[in-house]
Amino acid sequence: MLTRTLPSPEVEPTVTENTESPEFIEQQVDERGFYLYEWISPDELRMSVLADYLAIIRAASTPLAVVTLIAGFIRLSAGVPGVILAVLGVLGIFYTLVLAVLIAKMLRKSYLYTRGGNVVITDGHYISAGTVVERSDFAGQKKAFGGLEKTFREPLLEPSGLAEHIAMERASLIEQMKSIASGGGKLVQNLGRSRDAAGIVMVLMIAGLLYGGMMALVYFLGVFFVSVMARVFSWLAHRALLALNNTEHEIQTLFQGITRASIALKSGQKQSISLLTDAGRGEWTDNLSARLRDSFEVISEMAGEATDQTVELRDILESSRYKDIFNFVKYGKWIQGQVLSPIEEILLLLTKNRDTITRTIASLDTQIILMTDPSHQKPLILQKDRFEMQIESITPMIEMLEGYKAKLKN
Repeated sequence: MLTRTLPSPEVEPTVTENTESPEFIEQQVDERGFYLYEWISPDELRMSVLADYLAIIRAASTPLAVVTLIAGFIRLSAGVPGVILAVLGVLGIFYTLVLAVLIAKMLRKSYLYTRGGNVVITDGHYISAGTVVERSDFAGQKKAFGGLEKTFREPLLEPSGLAEHIAMERASLIEQMKSIASGGGKLVQNLGRSRDAAGIVMVLMIAGLLYGGMMALVYFLGVFFVSVMARVFSWLAHRALLALNNTEHEIQTLFQGITRASIALKSGQKQSISLLTDAGRGEWTDNLSARLRDSFEVISEMAGEATDQTVELRDILESSRYKDIFNFVKYGKWIQGQVLSPIEEILLLLTKNRDTITRTIASLDTQIILMTDPSHQKPLILQKDRFEMQIESITPMIEMLEGYKAKLKN
């Protein structure tokens, strides 16, 4: 944490991490055999650059103070203007070098991020940057991921340590600046007692003021500037990552889309059961026909979406570099539970309902024929018409779902 004596800069070290727990990821892998783990986020890339900046400034603060004083003494003969120009020259060169080093580090980290920021996890392997490592090969994992773990301070499938590291760097920098200021103050105080040290005191005071002002700018404005620059770099790096891992993101998106469609399909199934039960009892109140039609439309849309995405996902997996290590048996079981079983259950429900309605219509026909009083026939005819309308809506639905079922089993 920062000390209470100095306020923190405007940009705080908040890090957006992958909030999904290792247990959740393991569950997803166990169920479907594939998971795209976004190990390093764009925010973590950006904050790692800020950590580099603070580390550079902290490491260079003491040498910079010494060089600044030496430059001031060298130009002492030119008077106050000469001392000021010398100090500003040293500081200008220093910050130019800092910027150059920081950009070099950003380029390196951006490259590492695009190569290994995402990790594909299957039930038997980790895949990142073209490297395939068995999940049981811990030595191989250390070799493949150890560099990124150290660079971004985040072990694979564990929380990030960036926020704590940045807080530590800030606290160390502040303490170092306090120590330099305290040492300079004591030196000025001791030299001030000597009449022959007036020039030295002047250099110390000028260099100290300029150094202190520049370090304050480094801490407050510098952090903001670096954060903005790092945000641009991280955005560009993330675009590059998405382009390089387009297939992986497409696979992950399709898995997520199938899951969402499956949830909606199962919800539509429950609603249809309730509505068909009411219809079977002849309870055609509250616009039941329209609600049944809406329910069937939802089922039709979600079943079609889930089927199309399932076929597309299977085609991508079979043509991808993961085809030899992906567990298609596990995938098939997952699709069975997510899409095929709900469709088969809805088909069974609709088929039974249609058969029941067909028998009911036949029974009503018999009753209508046996009745001679038209006033008694009229309610039966009305009831028969309603059941026939229900048959007309159910039959196309059954045919459509049979088509989806056949498509999924091919």
